[in-house]
Amino acid sequence: MQDVFSVQGKRLLDRLAGQGGSLFAFDFDGTLARIVQDRHAAGLTEATREVLQALSVVAPTAVISGRSLADLGPRVKGISAHLIGNHGLEGLPASGRVMQQAEDCCRAWLKAVAKDHHALTRAGVVVEDKTYSLTFHYRQACSPSAAREAIFHAVSTLLPAPRLVMGKAVVNAIPSGNLHKGTAMLELMHQLQTSAALYVGDDDTDEDVFSLPDERIVSVRVGKKAATAAQWFLTRQSQIGQLLKYLIEARARAVSA
Repeated sequence: MQDVFSVQGKRLLDRLAGQGGSLFAFDFDGTLARIVQDRHAAGLTEATREVLQALSVVAPTAVISGRSLADLGPRVKGISAHLIGNHGLEGLPASGRVMQQAEDCCRAWLKAVAKDHHALTRAGVVVEDKTYSLTFHYRQACSPSAAREAIFHAVSTLLPAPRLVMGKAVVNAIPSGNLHKGTAMLELMHQLQTSAALYVGDDDTDEDVFSLPDERIVSVRVGKKAATAAQWFLTRQSQIGQLLKYLIEARARAVSA
């Protein structure tokens, strides 16, 4: 991995911004917004909101999040970006059959998880129903290891078996299938007819994009990590505003050249 603000990284950003059709896509939690104890309190700073909106005016921009669209939408209200939620399950055309299967799957999981309600609650786990996926939150648990043990016990009984994706103090249970952040990224690029794209994320859920064997996509992880498929990194989340501003300025330079 290399620092995206290195000389080589800035050259790459300049090249991306110089291509009029490039797509700029971002995860929400831990990327556009900092991680907070209370997930309901997560939001964009005013500075980030302003530069994200400014970028969306001059270039195709997207937010691809694990949050449901109903949750994500109000947090980015007023920003002209394409919104994709539920780890790629919401926000793009999908067959009614696929969406219904995902919803039915989650309804069955909720009934099964209810049997472990007391054990999960005692461990400090909160189960979030996102209609098409479930998320087990344990950020406020006194013992993270005990919380994870309770979660893994609960999900081991789920049928059909979910795809589990670990996050920062969360475990995501997602219906098995071909829809995820990576496929959503590719579908959005296809719809927008973009020849290149940048994707920035911070978590294991973003590896579905980072690991795509597609040279058109430049991947950036927030935080340097050895075990990642991302090519570049931002040192910390607080640099996201700097990155957005750089892309806007690079786009302006390309247009005026």
